[in-house]
Amino acid sequence: MKSEQTVLIALPDHRDITGILYSWNVRLFRLAVVALGTILLAGCTATGPDANTTPSLDFSTPGTAADMVDTLMAAAGSTRVVNVELTRTEARVSVVTGVNVTTYAYRDQKISPVDSDITYVGQAIFDPRTFNLADLGSLFSQAATVSGSQQGQQLQIVDYDNGNIYMNVTTNPETLPVFFTPDGTLVRTVDPTAASDLATELTDVLPAATTVVRVGIASDLSMYADLPAGQDQIMHVVRAPRFPVRDQLKAESSQPLPFDSSPVTASAVTTILVNAADHLDRPLSAGFELTIERRADDTTPTATVTMAGKTVHLSLAGDILPS
Repeated sequence: MKSEQTVLIALPDHRDITGILYSWNVRLFRLAVVALGTILLAGCTATGPDANTTPSLDFSTPGTAADMVDTLMAAAGSTRVVNVELTRTEARVSVVTGVNVTTYAYRDQKISPVDSDITYVGQAIFDPRTFNLADLGSLFSQAATVSGSQQGQQLQIVDYDNGNIYMNVTTNPETLPVFFTPDGTLVRTVDPTAASDLATELTDVLPAATTVVRVGIASDLSMYADLPAGQDQIMHVVRAPRFPVRDQLKAESSQPLPFDSSPVTASAVTTILVNAADHLDRPLSAGFELTIERRADDTTPTATVTMAGKTVHLSLAGDILPS
């Protein structure tokens, strides 16, 4: 009888491997239990030549997706991850060693290294165990409600923008992606003409008690804030209606004057928009742009609203100002 041997391959990245190798044994046991239960069920209900085929795991089953991600990290020998992809039946994890990316996948009931077009170009490295993958089925269900489709759903964890890492669910055929924060909270679609949504957007783009040089709402209803970021530079922070916050360092040659953002509240912005629409005799639904900034001759910031080519200036209290 041949004796069984365990072969351990020394890998260059040992960060947190001791713990995850121990966890791997536990995860494999759990996954085996799920697979065994499915086999027994298949044996009771299926007939014909395929009745004894080993079934695929269903990662929409609570706990199964997180267990498989842990197992794939253990197989890859690293917790330095740059990409995770999950469908109901397949899983992929890409890890970084030095500047090289290695991808391990579960497909066709097997775990193995696979080819991948992912390269490391400085994107954020993360540990998937800090993301709430406890119930992939629930994330898929919420995403389907928002996007209107559940066909070909895939969840991905990846650097969305400048180190901001989110989970997102896409479909095939493609619809707009649906985003989730690391704790599994849905990134809601927002409308800045609704007071409650406006408050959410302001909180997203404005840190508490901060100095800004500009706050506004663009024509696509994205809320943004421009923060001082050094000589002739600003940090442009944007919250689009259906996307998470993103930021970008931009050149700013106009030398805008900084001001305290605390008076820029959801209530103040709502009053400004309503009064501007009344003054210009246009509905907000027809489209608008809002800019709040401090002009050269002003001691306090003022708001400028443009609708259908017409412009009006207002105080932060919503009073109409002379042009």
